[in-house]
Amino acid sequence: MFSATSDMFQSTNTATVSSLLARRSVKRLRDDESETQLQESCVNLLTKHQNTSQLLLEITSCGKIRNISCDRYEELEKNTAIPTSFLEDELQRRLQQMEVSVGLQSVTILNENIHDLIKPTDTDSECVLLSAKQRADVCVLLKSTRALLSVGIFSLELLWEEYWKMQPVLEVMYHLHTHNILTLEYMLERDVAVSSWISEQLKALCFKKITTPEDHQIQHEILSTVVCVLVRRGFEDSDHKLANTCCSILDTMISWLLDSLGDKSTDKSTMGVWVQVYDASTFGVCVSEDTLQQFFTHTLVRVLTHRPVFKVSDAVALQSEWTFAKTPPLLTTLFCKICLVFSVDCVLSQLQQVLETHEVNWRHVLSCLSNLLIYHSQTQRCLTDLLSRLLRAAFDNYDVEKMITSFLLARQASLEGPAVFPSYCDWFKLSFGGSSTYHGNSKKSTVFLLKFLSDLVPFEPPQYLKVHVMHAPCVGGKHCSLLQEYITLAKTRLTDLKVSLEDTGIFEVVNGSAGVVNCPAQQDVEKAITLFTVTNKIPATVIEASIFRRPYFLSRFLPVLLSPRVLPLKADTRMSFIEALRKADKIPAALYTSYTESCQRETERQQKGLCESVEVEEDHQMVLQDQFVYLRRMLTDGATDGDVCAQLSRISLTMRTLCTDEETASDVITLNLQLPDSTNTAVVSLIIQNFCLCLLAASKLNPPNRQGSWASIFLKILLGHRRLFSALIHRLWDLLHNQANTLCLTHVLGLAALLVELHYYRHMCPQMQVMWPSAADLSVSELLSDGLICSTRSHMAFCLRFCVAVLSYGLCRANTQSEELQNFIPEKLYKKALYLIPRLILETRTHTSDECDSDMNTDMSDLTGRMKDATIALWQNKQIKSLQKHYQLSFSEWLSAELHVLRSQDALTDPERQEYEQWACEQFYLPISVSDGGCGGDVTRACARIITAVLDQHTVSQTAASSSEHTDGCLPDLLSLLQVLLYDVAVTQQNTSDNEGHFLWDLIDSRCSVTPDTESIRYELEYQKTLQNVSRVLVMIPAVLLVRVRTDAAGRKTLDCHRLMKHINDAQRGVCCPADFLSLQLTAHFFKAVVSASVRCDHPADTLNASLSLFCAQCPLLLLSAVRWWTHVSSALSCQWKRLTGRDTLPEQLQILSDCHRWSRRVNWELVLSPPSAPSWLLAACLHSVLERSTCEIENIKLALRQLNETDRRVLLFLFLYSVMKLISAHLESPGAACLTRAREFSVSVFTHLIDDSDWLQLFDGSGSDHRLSDFTSHVMSRQMIRLRPFAFYSILCGVESEVLMRAVRSSGFLYSAAVSYKELNKLFLNGQTGDDSQQQTLLESRQVLMKCISLSSPDSLTLSQKRKLQSEFEQLDSEISASFITFSCDTHFT
Repeated sequence: MFSATSDMFQSTNTATVSSLLARRSVKRLRDDESETQLQESCVNLLTKHQNTSQLLLEITSCGKIRNISCDRYEELEKNTAIPTSFLEDELQRRLQQMEVSVGLQSVTILNENIHDLIKPTDTDSECVLLSAKQRADVCVLLKSTRALLSVGIFSLELLWEEYWKMQPVLEVMYHLHTHNILTLEYMLERDVAVSSWISEQLKALCFKKITTPEDHQIQHEILSTVVCVLVRRGFEDSDHKLANTCCSILDTMISWLLDSLGDKSTDKSTMGVWVQVYDASTFGVCVSEDTLQQFFTHTLVRVLTHRPVFKVSDAVALQSEWTFAKTPPLLTTLFCKICLVFSVDCVLSQLQQVLETHEVNWRHVLSCLSNLLIYHSQTQRCLTDLLSRLLRAAFDNYDVEKMITSFLLARQASLEGPAVFPSYCDWFKLSFGGSSTYHGNSKKSTVFLLKFLSDLVPFEPPQYLKVHVMHAPCVGGKHCSLLQEYITLAKTRLTDLKVSLEDTGIFEVVNGSAGVVNCPAQQDVEKAITLFTVTNKIPATVIEASIFRRPYFLSRFLPVLLSPRVLPLKADTRMSFIEALRKADKIPAALYTSYTESCQRETERQQKGLCESVEVEEDHQMVLQDQFVYLRRMLTDGATDGDVCAQLSRISLTMRTLCTDEETASDVITLNLQLPDSTNTAVVSLIIQNFCLCLLAASKLNPPNRQGSWASIFLKILLGHRRLFSALIHRLWDLLHNQANTLCLTHVLGLAALLVELHYYRHMCPQMQVMWPSAADLSVSELLSDGLICSTRSHMAFCLRFCVAVLSYGLCRANTQSEELQNFIPEKLYKKALYLIPRLILETRTHTSDECDSDMNTDMSDLTGRMKDATIALWQNKQIKSLQKHYQLSFSEWLSAELHVLRSQDALTDPERQEYEQWACEQFYLPISVSDGGCGGDVTRACARIITAVLDQHTVSQTAASSSEHTDGCLPDLLSLLQVLLYDVAVTQQNTSDNEGHFLWDLIDSRCSVTPDTESIRYELEYQKTLQNVSRVLVMIPAVLLVRVRTDAAGRKTLDCHRLMKHINDAQRGVCCPADFLSLQLTAHFFKAVVSASVRCDHPADTLNASLSLFCAQCPLLLLSAVRWWTHVSSALSCQWKRLTGRDTLPEQLQILSDCHRWSRRVNWELVLSPPSAPSWLLAACLHSVLERSTCEIENIKLALRQLNETDRRVLLFLFLYSVMKLISAHLESPGAACLTRAREFSVSVFTHLIDDSDWLQLFDGSGSDHRLSDFTSHVMSRQMIRLRPFAFYSILCGVESEVLMRAVRSSGFLYSAAVSYKELNKLFLNGQTGDDSQQQTLLESRQVLMKCISLSSPDSLTLSQKRKLQSEFEQLDSEISASFITFSCDTHFT
């Protein structure tokens, strides 16, 4: 036991007990001596051995006792060969001989042995731990000491006095305590210096470099034991005499820890050792729960109040540097361990109490709040309630401290991002943006708020000032002056900080989310370039900003736009935009010169070496990658949500470092999906890749419904980085739309999960504004769902996989949170699944009979058997099926999807596709109700839906960049299906009532019902495109369905052509080309419809004649078109009539058309024949058609006109009408100067022969007179030609000779018509409907003609009212012409 070496008892030639025993065991075996003899032999041996302490140490430590760890004390009893009584007796016998006290000598021997044991290796004055051998020896010594103490021959007080005089060691003190020899309580009671010594020893133990697991274990045990004693004595009974001492030691250690955190030179792992003692598991059963809570409460208060060096103004200015990600990890760990035993409400209550009663360290207070927000999801709700209570109390008592507390806490929470708390802007608007908020009760409350905000102005960061200005508190009208004073003060402060409110951007309203670097100019530049790419024009918003927001434009917008860069060899969109602004004088010359020079320097700099910024960015990306790897490891190890959230917060900080030019969050993100987004590409790819890997790692441990909320938190963090989020959506769209075939299964699962999370948090995501013509704002999930393509075999296979992944993940998430499934599944994506699953998997066609042919199974090699089974299982899932109540794929949507499929690359063969389409139409959509997206059993409704889809497809094809999708689409298949359905309609149409509407014309009229704005070229062109698409569809419809046969009161069957005539007059007349005629296809189709329908009547010839006579009176355009294309349609009509009726003789009206055409040809051959009995306008049309295509010279045409002038001037008048129409058409089409000249010469020739007949003026009458010629003109001229009649009027007058002009002037009403036409011509130029050089010349010539006509006119050419009206109208239009009318009026009056 005792290991002291005393010279007086040492023999120079004595052997040790071990060697003696060894020799004896070797020499001979033990005989069967009696126990008494053996005991006597031992006593004799001990008597001869003079070194008692060495003897006892060898006895108690021989063999395996020396190898026993100090924590295995129970084995000592089993391995101690010498009983305690023997040691006691021997000590007493020897010490009696020396006349020394047993207690004193045993203490002395024990201290000497301990000193000798640790002295050989004690080279460190601050030794706190023993070596393994020393630890074993000391444990054995203390075991024997404990044995002697139990028999009362050992003095504890004497032991303490003697050992305290030596240099004590913490581990020895620990063993004295654990062996219950000298407890820590006993030591603390004996000497006041022990408390400071323990503190120093604990610090030294933390600093101790641990190399072995055994040392690490003993270090932990020492710290745990000491802390448990201190906590139990310090907090279990506050009246205990050691309570203050123990608390003082603990306070010293926590102060040392907090001070060391700010010392950069201190090894942080050292403090980490002490932080671990605050783990609740450390105390086990040694400390009661109440005592532990008291200790942690006390510790929390000490941390929050430690060194309150920061004033409130410092906290206001610096709190953005105290976020969770920037908090020292050890302080974060400390908060986690302290707050673990409390609820969030309890911690916040304690926080509030400390704030009200102590001077606090604001950094620790706000860091503690951030820690709660990150690790405890319920903190947002609890903090919101706390802020409400603080604000209510602040306004009730006008307490400034509570106000500043609430503002600091709200700002700190908002700094952690939208994943844990709303933005500061949202909180401020919610708290003070309404009349019913806290300050709206009285004027005093309003003044209090504004005074408080004003006092903060000198210390506030600019982002908060901007929020207060942009979203000012709501005040009553009486207090607006106070608010204005604050706003002025805030703006002045922003000016001093060189931060302008003009930073709010020009394209959107900034909501002022704080804590983010404001750079809306970057977003403005990107959006302006995007708009410039689409329109090739400077956006109007930029032009307005350059005028009305010039400070922002010059100081913010242009510097971002003109940031130096290496210019590409070929001008990109940015360079083109800059050049356009320079040409528009929007960029100052000096600024542009500086920009070009800076770009040149940038090029030279990059040519010399690598850019340091790139290296820095790569370093940050490596940090981000390492953080993601650690996150993945945490998910694999099953870390808690709090730890995962903490890691995500650090990732968020690194993202902000990588993307420092964040802008304030906007409500809408603009995306140009046609141009790749090159910003932050590497970072975004890194984020997407690691999200997919993290999901895969988490899924290896748990299914999605047991993975926690890490994916949701990850998404919320991304929402706090709007520029990264915008680039992320660009990248996701590109992956789903353009690179789907390159994505592996991991990517599919990861992107599917991300889409589900985006849809679930769609209310938090900004709307997506896509740079498409007339594109509405979309949610993120809708936009990404639109990116999925279903046009080819491979695209369908990927889309189906992706849809199955989304449905599976969404189903798990819905079951986890017990919410409706539609909250997790985007509507458009579910509809794509509804479209693809029955199309690709035959078993899912629920309406298919069980006896379906086995050879019709779809050959989808892109779908594995597992995938097919999973799809069928999902299809049969009740929850998935229930979504159809909310998301039903309508027949129209199905048609649109089917029309986008490329037949040559379809997953189905032609027979399979036709069978599928027939099933979908006739067996699925036709029977189901209209409310469910079907047709309700109405075949006409199904036909109407197909026609509408075809029309929409034509519209899309005209605006699409590539037409391959529409030339190789499934349109022929659907048209075949339409023909089948229309056959059913044609068969059943005979049984319909005459009073029922005509579904085809109802549909077509609905598409053509919008009258275009005559002042807008854009809308007129769109209208023309619509009518052209309608015309294409009309010629695909069986002609027999266009005209209905009705039965009159007398039982006779007649044709009802009024819908056809109405369509021609109202719609087709507006887009007829060339020269206001129907196209050849439409003309032939409409005539075929009339002829086919007439055959169904009792007297086909009479019915046809009556119908064509009706067309002559009410719809002459059809007959005019027939005349125009007679050489093409006549034979087809004759053949059709003969085929249907068996008669060779044409009906009278068709024969008249043939006779008129024959007569016109003979007139062209200069043969004088009497015209057939036909309307003058029809004869004129035939003649014009022949003369227009004639190759004879204009002189020959004049000869024919003279002959016509002598026979029928009425025909000549209508011929003039057609020549005017041809002249206008030639100007519009501008095919060549020769055609235009010929048309003009022809019109002038006809005009010359009509000059003496004033009826020709009715062609240019826009007053709506009831003259027959005016009425006919309104039936055959398009709206555009009617507007351009003044142009034709002066175009003809400018080409006539002076003599003819003088004859025209003498015509009644000529001067007034000329003046009105000139006024309308000027209006056309002002509206921009004409404007090339030749037409500008026509305007100048027209003015000269009008002035000449005024001078040539007689005084009675105008009535008095006409003169006054023209004078007033021309007074502002042309003062010289107005003066001419005044002079003309004076001359008339004089006359």
